[in-house]
Amino acid sequence: MEGSLKLTMDLSPLKKFQRQDPKHFKEAQKVGAVQFLNWANNGSAKSPKKPPIRWGVLRGSSSAFVGRDLVMKFPQVLREGVATPAESYSGEDLVITFVWNTDYAFKMHEWGQKPEQGWGKFTLQDADAGNKWLEEHLDADKDDLMKVIGMKFKKVSGL
Repeated sequence: MEGSLKLTMDLSPLKKFQRQDPKHFKEAQKVGAVQFLNWANNGSAKSPKKPPIRWGVLRGSSSAFVGRDLVMKFPQVLREGVATPAESYSGEDLVITFVWNTDYAFKMHEWGQKPEQGWGKFTLQDADAGNKWLEEHLDADKDDLMKVIGMKFKKVSGL
């Protein structure tokens, strides 16, 4: 996955669930992974930030994995360009990994200008699009991600 951005989240606070019932914990992680990918690409209640967009290539290039299992390829809504979401990943068991599989210049400057020319009009017109969107979601949504995983685990495991 050359040219891709990979993000792995630490779920240490939930390790007790993993020890109690690894099968159901993995199922709960998959639900959480889908939810976080949606928050990161579309904005969440705690952070409306989202990736710069013109054609949707960056969003359409994203995937979520739990271990080696592909959980979600983000839906592609493209007018131009081709998104290439990761189809496989050799992740560690019971670890969530998110991948945006797009070259830096294109994902940051999706309007096709040179990076040194700054943000394009499509990003500027969308007040919630811009830089540091992923960092903001990591900070703003990590506790909610833990809650989603915990609630799903309790529901499917019966504990």
